[in-house]
Amino acid sequence: MRVSIALIVFIAARGATPNMEISVLTSFIVNLVRTNEAIVFSCSDKDLLLIASAFMKNDQFFNYVHMNQRYYLPFILARNSHGRTSVIVNTRCNAAISILADASANKYFNKTYQWLLWGVGVEVKYLLPMELEYVGPNAQITYVNKTSNNYYLWDIHSKGRHLQSGLELQLIATVKNYKGDFYLNIVQDIFKLQSTEYRGQFNGITLRGASVIDKEDITTTKQIEAILSRPTKDSGVAAFIKYHYELLGLLRDRFNFSVNFRNSRGWAGRLGNTTFRLGLLGIIKRNEADIAASGAFNRINRFAEFDIIHQSWKFETAFIYRFTPDLDTHGKSGNFLAPFSKAVWILILVSLTVFSIIWVLFEIINSKLSPTNHNFKINNISEPQKYYTLKIQTKSSWAERVLQTFAALCQQGLDPIPKDHPSRFVVITIFLFSLVMYNYYTSSVVGGLLSSSDKGPATVDDITSSSLTISFEDIGYYKVLFRESKNPALTRLIKTKLSSSRSLGKISVFAHIEEAVPYIKLGGFAFHCEVVDAYPLIAELFDASEICDLREVSGLMDVEMLNWILHKNSQYTELFRVAMCSARESGFVERILRRRQIRKPTCQSFYTVYPVTLSGALAAFIVLICGIIISILMLSTELIYAYVYFKKDVELKNALSTTYVEI
Repeated sequence: MRVSIALIVFIAARGATPNMEISVLTSFIVNLVRTNEAIVFSCSDKDLLLIASAFMKNDQFFNYVHMNQRYYLPFILARNSHGRTSVIVNTRCNAAISILADASANKYFNKTYQWLLWGVGVEVKYLLPMELEYVGPNAQITYVNKTSNNYYLWDIHSKGRHLQSGLELQLIATVKNYKGDFYLNIVQDIFKLQSTEYRGQFNGITLRGASVIDKEDITTTKQIEAILSRPTKDSGVAAFIKYHYELLGLLRDRFNFSVNFRNSRGWAGRLGNTTFRLGLLGIIKRNEADIAASGAFNRINRFAEFDIIHQSWKFETAFIYRFTPDLDTHGKSGNFLAPFSKAVWILILVSLTVFSIIWVLFEIINSKLSPTNHNFKINNISEPQKYYTLKIQTKSSWAERVLQTFAALCQQGLDPIPKDHPSRFVVITIFLFSLVMYNYYTSSVVGGLLSSSDKGPATVDDITSSSLTISFEDIGYYKVLFRESKNPALTRLIKTKLSSSRSLGKISVFAHIEEAVPYIKLGGFAFHCEVVDAYPLIAELFDASEICDLREVSGLMDVEMLNWILHKNSQYTELFRVAMCSARESGFVERILRRRQIRKPTCQSFYTVYPVTLSGALAAFIVLICGIIISILMLSTELIYAYVYFKKDVELKNALSTTYVEI
């Protein structure tokens, strides 16, 4: 386990009694802050032996730095272990002011370090002037002064020196000299004085705030608060902006401060090719605002620039559209061929053809083997004519068997019933085959109807290839997304859907939710926005069946938890972070979330019947037309064949009559 660290900046007072000073130091280290390591800054070499001897007797790790020699404060104060650090400063050393200035500039007056300022003979307002801005509510500074016989240890902090807030002093303890012995009298626990409980009253101080409202002429705090305090949706204001404004209200009530807001039209961006940040993030990074009424997206490069005090808002955007039957991206809506794949249909046709051929062969074989065929004879007709007549009967039997096979497949029965056993077995097999395939077919159709909620475009690429007209909410992060994103799906979407101009009367590419929801209701339109913004208006305008038709397609922007951020190493980070943890545990955060994150309206219809579209029924019409054409061709063939056969029959009869007369 890592030991806690005590960083002690000690500036020895010229002419002061060493024993008195060492006794106060050891009392502070051993009895008050109770740390195990000390770093001492002093301008007197004589102090080294005295302080080292006293600290070692109390099992303290000791590091000594001479203030008149060259040193680098960030290197000395760099600690890998997580612990408390304290600093003792005697301002009678000339280098004391530069140490305090460096500590303020590098933000070392924080929860990691306990500072003890040895200020005997120096007023505290000269030790910590207004120019040392980083002396805030997270500072752990103890100031020591002296009367005739006693030393007084004071806790020092402010609510923000950059806001012209004064220093606040609370007495921690006294060290009394009684006949050469020193006694420590603890008035208040130093850790309680440095806690949120004692430093949670800001006494109405005004903090610098920032927010994002994508509107023109929004400049004053009154305008910003009037927009953010409204419970309804406002154009140009993201849902998470108003949510974080309500969380800011919790902090204002808890710590008793007000906020002077500054508006920004966007969240992020950079000036040209430089590292200069624009928008809300630029304001926070440059420490131009103490707190923001907004969340920020998770990015790896932002963790080194900002502190996170809270996470609770789930940012979720999607395309919202109403499903209509013509939006079937797979071309299967109402298509009677859809239950079976192409290979299955081909195999069915091949199987029926084979069955028909086998059936016809059985008919031919049975007719050949039948006893009546041996006595069959036509008088006055030659042998070629007998063969030809048999061939005509075979063709007629083949066409009839094909139609009977198709009727058996369609479960329409069979008439006449075959007499021979092989043909009967073939017919039974066809009926059994059609029964099994019919069950598979109907099961697939019913299953498709029950899973109708999966219909429609389901990905961004499906949206791109569909007939939907799309628009986006008129808010800043979409414009940044279009400009900076390298997502190929987004590139295809922009090229296909957004590159061409739109005619008058159609909704624009960037629109407000109030304008877009009626278009969603009509169908054929998809709107991309933060889903919680659209749900209240959808619940108001849509009926039960239309709500069931709603579809959402995410993937264009990541679903993530937003960070509530402050400036890196802000003097308010620890205080606000503890307060937000307490608010979450108390249920205040959950209450605001339930009110702000509206759930999707529930589908209350048992089912929705979608009409079969022309594209879905097109295959059935093609089959019907093909059947009619084939029937016409067959009729034409039969007519031509009958005409030719009748002509040959007449010629044959004439030839037979002529031959008989000559005889």
